[in-house]
Amino acid sequence: MQTTYTSVLARRVRIDGEFATLPYEAGWASEAVFFIQAEGEHPDLELAAEVSPDGITWIRRGTPVVLAASAAIAELPVTTFGNWLRVVVSGASPEAGARILIHLNLKG
Repeated sequence: MQTTYTSVLARRVRIDGEFATLPYEAGWASEAVFFIQAEGEHPDLELAAEVSPDGITWIRRGTPVVLAASAAIAELPVTTFGNWLRVVVSGASPEAGARILIHLNLKG
C-alpha cells in the first residue's frame, strides 16, 4: 500500500512577477504532482518544477507547462527527484497579475 500526502504550498497568493514556493522536503516519495490554480483573470503563466540536493541550490526538472489565460488549473508531474522540490511561476507582471493556489501531492 502506498502513502499519499497533499500539502498546500500557496493559498490565494497574489503575484506580479516571478514566484517560487518555499522548498518542500519530499525524499520519501517516488512521484509528485503540483496542481497550480489561478483565480479570476490572469496572463499565461509558465510553471516549472525545480529539484535541489539541499533546499538552497536549484535545478530545473522537466519541461515547463503553461497555464493559459483561458484555463483555471494545470498539473506539473515530477518523477526521479531527490529530497527537495519547489515550483516556479513566471509570466505575471504588475500590469497583469495573478492570484494562485498551489498544491503538491506526493505518493510513495
